[in-house]
Amino acid sequence: MKSVQEIISDVMGTHGFRHKYQVAEYFGVTPQAVSTWLTTGAIPSKHILKYQSESSLHTHQPVPAPLSEKDAVQQQRAVIDYLIAENVHLKNEIAQLRQDISNIRSTRGKNDIIEKVNAESLFMTGNISDGVITDISGDWNKLMGYSMGDLVGHRYDREDLIHPDEFQRTQRHQQTLKSSEGIKETRFSTIQRWKHGKTGQYVLLSMVWYANIEKDTVDIVAKPIDSFMAAPAID
Repeated sequence: MKSVQEIISDVMGTHGFRHKYQVAEYFGVTPQAVSTWLTTGAIPSKHILKYQSESSLHTHQPVPAPLSEKDAVQQQRAVIDYLIAENVHLKNEIAQLRQDISNIRSTRGKNDIIEKVNAESLFMTGNISDGVITDISGDWNKLMGYSMGDLVGHRYDREDLIHPDEFQRTQRHQQTLKSSEGIKETRFSTIQRWKHGKTGQYVLLSMVWYANIEKDTVDIVAKPIDSFMAAPAID
C-alpha cells in the first residue's frame, strides 16, 4: 500500500499541483491536516477512498499493484469503521434534532403566555402618606388609557379612578399602612376595578402591593385579568 508521501505526490502529479495547500483543497481539508498526515503516516479512510476512486479514472496512471490479504483486510475494516462511525453520528444528530423540536413544541405555548403576562404588566410607585403617584412604567396608555401626565403627581387612591365597591376597602388599606407601628415592610394582593381613561369602562386588575413603611413608598404591580384569562389554553 502506498505511503502518505506517495499518495500526495500522486495527487500533485495527476492534477499538476505545485504546492501542498493545493492538495489540501483537493481533499477538502486544511494545510495543517495534510502536514499531520505526513507526520503520523496515516490518511483518514474517507480521503483514501476519494484518492482511490479518482485515481482509477485516470487510465494513464499505472494500475495499482494488488493489495496483500493483510492490507485488503485492514482497508476493508477501515472503510467499515468509517461508515459505522458516520452512521452513529448521523443517528445522534437526528435524535438531537427530534429532542430540540420536542422542547420547542413543549415550551412554545408557555413562553407565549409568559411574554403576554410581561407585556401586560403595569408598574406604579407612590407615597404611602399622601397617596401621590411618583412614577409609572408599562403600557398604561394602551391598557388603561392613561398617559404619564394623567397619573404622575396625582393620587392613586382617588374615587374617580377606583370602582366605588373597592374604594372604601382601598381607603382602609391606606389608613392601616399610615398607622402601622413596628411594621417596616409588608406585601399584599388585591383585585380592583380601575376606570379606563378613554372608554370610561372599568378594567379588572390583579394587583400586588409592596409597601415600605420606613421609606414611605409603595410599589404596585398590576395586570389586567380579563385579557390574561382570555389567553388560549396550552395543549
